Amino acid sequence: MTELASAVPAYILLAALAVIVVLLTVVAIVARAVVAKARPQDLPHILPGLGQVLASLALFLPWGRRGPQGQAVAPPTRQDRGARRQPRG
Repeated sequence: MTELASAVPAYILLAALAVIVVLLTVVAIVARAVVAKARPQDLPHILPGLGQVLASLALFLPWGRRGPQGQAVAPPTRQDRGARRQPRG
């Protein structure tokens, strides 16, 4: 790790850190706004979507990529989602 730090100029590392902090801040602001404006009965449907967005954005982080040992869990398919819904009556 120290070889990487010495090979890359400090301003590039600081710029990368600044980009990561800005992206995390934007994600936090958007997630907070979405949750604040959502109706309480809609939250169970909104939170898994926000989780998928966060999981997708985590791929931009160097430590967000998983190797063959830590495979990410596949999101539910359309059929899986439909099976969980209760019929309206």
